[in-house]
Amino acid sequence: MMTKEQAKKKKEMSHEDVHNEEVSAENENNNLSNESSTCEPCLESQKDDSADLLAQKDAEIERLGKELETLKDLLQRRQADFENYKKRNARMQEEYKKIAIKDFALDVLNINDDLLRAIDIASSLSESNSNEVGGSLIEGVKLTSKRLMEAMGKYGIEEIESENMPFDPNFHEAVEITTDPDVEIDTVTKVYQKGFKLDEYVIRTAKVKVSKPMPKAETTEETNTEAVQ
Repeated sequence: MMTKEQAKKKKEMSHEDVHNEEVSAENENNNLSNESSTCEPCLESQKDDSADLLAQKDAEIERLGKELETLKDLLQRRQADFENYKKRNARMQEEYKKIAIKDFALDVLNINDDLLRAIDIASSLSESNSNEVGGSLIEGVKLTSKRLMEAMGKYGIEEIESENMPFDPNFHEAVEITTDPDVEIDTVTKVYQKGFKLDEYVIRTAKVKVSKPMPKAETTEETNTEAVQ
């Protein structure tokens, strides 16, 4: 059985334990308070660091976006330059092709001109002599001339329409000029040598006779009236 002294000691120990627990709890609260006050600047610092990091990321994204737009613009311009180069190259190739055809075509046209002159001479001789052999020869030469022109047509070479057409210095070369009261504008009235073209590229201009309108003469009455005035 517990004596009074033992009970007293037990009671004192209980008071001491309670006191110790209270002190421990108070210390723990103080520690938590200190930790809280200590962490607040840390949290603020972390927030500042996060904001700076986000700002840097945003700036980097903006810079990369601008760089991407610059590269896209440069690529588009390079593509446009390449397309223009291809078009220029195609035009140059077409021009070279026409120049090469022109040199060949001029030689063929000169040969055909000789054939046509031979036909004209042979026709006049055949009419005077009534020579059937000459007539057959003329037909053969005409056929050769026709086949030459058909071959030229396969390469896009065609005759320039000239007779009774308005005079165009781009397609016609005037070797004779006359006046004609029946025409209102400069008109081709005779073709001395046919012209030819490849599309709109002139291989040879046509040598032609051009008729110009008659100048409008002032009447004597109009002249006298002007003199009085």
